[in-house]
Amino acid sequence: GCRADIEIPTRAVSPWLTSARTSRKPELRAAGARDYLGLSCTGVGERATHPGGGTRAEDPGPDGTAASPLPRPAEGPSRGSLAARWGPVTLLTIAAALLSLYKLASSPMWSDETASVSISVQHGHGLWSAVASDGGSMSAYYLLLHTLFLAGLGQSAVSVRLVSVVAFVVMVPFLYGLVRRCWGTQVAVIATALVITSRMVISKAQEARGYALGLLLVVVAAWLLSVAVDRLSRPRLVAWAVVSALACYSLLLSPLFAVAQFVSLGTLRRRPRLVRSAVIAVGVVAVLVVPLGLMALHRGTGQIDWIAPISAGSVKGFLYGLIVPWFSTWLRWLMLVVISVGIVQTVREAVEREAGSLERWHRVMLLCWGVLPLVVLLAISFSVSLLQSDYLIASVPAFAVLAALGITTIARWAGAGAAGGIAAIRAGEGSRSRRGPAPAGLVLAAALAGLIVVYPLVDSWGRYGAMIENGPGETALVVGLARPGDAIIFDQPAQRMIFNYYLLAGFDRAGKLPLLPAPAWPSTAWGTQLPYAADHRVPTPAAIAALDGRFSRVWVVDGGWAPLPRYLAQSRAMLAALGQGYPVVGEEDFRGVKVLLFSKSGPRPPGMHAWTGGG
Repeated sequence: GCRADIEIPTRAVSPWLTSARTSRKPELRAAGARDYLGLSCTGVGERATHPGGGTRAEDPGPDGTAASPLPRPAEGPSRGSLAARWGPVTLLTIAAALLSLYKLASSPMWSDETASVSISVQHGHGLWSAVASDGGSMSAYYLLLHTLFLAGLGQSAVSVRLVSVVAFVVMVPFLYGLVRRCWGTQVAVIATALVITSRMVISKAQEARGYALGLLLVVVAAWLLSVAVDRLSRPRLVAWAVVSALACYSLLLSPLFAVAQFVSLGTLRRRPRLVRSAVIAVGVVAVLVVPLGLMALHRGTGQIDWIAPISAGSVKGFLYGLIVPWFSTWLRWLMLVVISVGIVQTVREAVEREAGSLERWHRVMLLCWGVLPLVVLLAISFSVSLLQSDYLIASVPAFAVLAALGITTIARWAGAGAAGGIAAIRAGEGSRSRRGPAPAGLVLAAALAGLIVVYPLVDSWGRYGAMIENGPGETALVVGLARPGDAIIFDQPAQRMIFNYYLLAGFDRAGKLPLLPAPAWPSTAWGTQLPYAADHRVPTPAAIAALDGRFSRVWVVDGGWAPLPRYLAQSRAMLAALGQGYPVVGEEDFRGVKVLLFSKSGPRPPGMHAWTGGG
């Protein structure tokens, strides 16, 4: 019932017409055709309208003369649409920067962070030997930090922690873009807010370790995969492979996320080009991670043998640390409820979506991202325990998306219920309620999201900059009280790294090394950076007996072992042997790290109290 003298090449229209013919709703096919052709066909004899507005010059006007063309409106998005699109992610990115920079320097460097510095400042063979000794799981982070050191980055706490801050902040727009592409703006805002306010994520964003970098790379890999599948781009799939491999070199359990993302591709419709591209991408990942596999085999389980074995308590602590870190009990249950609702809703939508469609794949990828690494990790932990929540930090975005989906689903149910109740009272309200989300649902979604995001952050605000190990205090105590003839033992060789870090920092300021006790274990001379302290042994009672007569006093920096019987037994045996040869014992506690002084005679130094006999 409409005419238009517009010629459109059949080749350009035919693919669209093919998809339009397959549409299930005739009214959508007709409306889509009119929109595509740029026609306004409200009645017979009306003028054709161009897509950009205005009319054709040769169409007659009301008086029979040719109408002059109407000016087209300015192209490009309006300011309102730009603000709606970029405003939320900009605010979230700024919030992430502020949260991660707040009190960044308030906590002293602890042993794991000083290990990062000790490894990254090495050169040549020392660098590669240190990376291999660490098992390679953070080698990308160490090499990045090494490059920044060469470029002039200082070794202060703020300098080395800024790498993690930048990685955390850069992650935000990628996560927001990924979730917005798959589930819309509302879910993207809630999920991203949940991630950037997670206390576990913030703590790792303020730490000189590779966790934040690994989180960034896993999120970027997921974003690249979603874009590659949507546009069927082989270069983007190869980019996904490269980024996934880099993630494996940054975070211990990143291979599980690469496998989860690849497994999800099995739900897509089989297309030869997609299959070939996926095979190539997997081949690239496999080749790139070969060195990592060799380093892991060489290192063995020594890097993780301090983790407590799997038990009901360790599993509970692991899950709480991963999903609801430092939540109050009532809020913890609320978070678990919304995540459960999100999982059920995601499964239901995946079943309802067309087989092989992108919509189904989005939901399967989310479930694989959150569930598969968790299940595999629990299974592995029955033989080799890996129950450390920070190792699985890249699962936090998946659980955040599931929680956001649960919140919006509950809000939608509440909105529909409220609209149904109003419709039962007022005639005609039922048709109005179908136009969109009810205000009650939007208010409930905002309230739930605000509660889960804001309350834990405010409740744990005082934990910012919480001290893990007082490295400056313990170093200053030993340096201030040391005298000729003293020796020092580090029951955890990693404690030697933190001592070195603050000792060399003081040396840089003073220009000379102070009087120091002779290092008995590890015995490397002072003034050098240990490449990596991977030896978890402590001196045996026989080795302690051999020290008798060589030193008048022995200092022990006791880092406190994980509650594993074999380590506690070694440490207690060493301390008992020292107590037999050195009867005068003083003790000073530095937040979990104890400094003990064993002396043959004389009073305890000022400020130290009697040793209680604990390990």
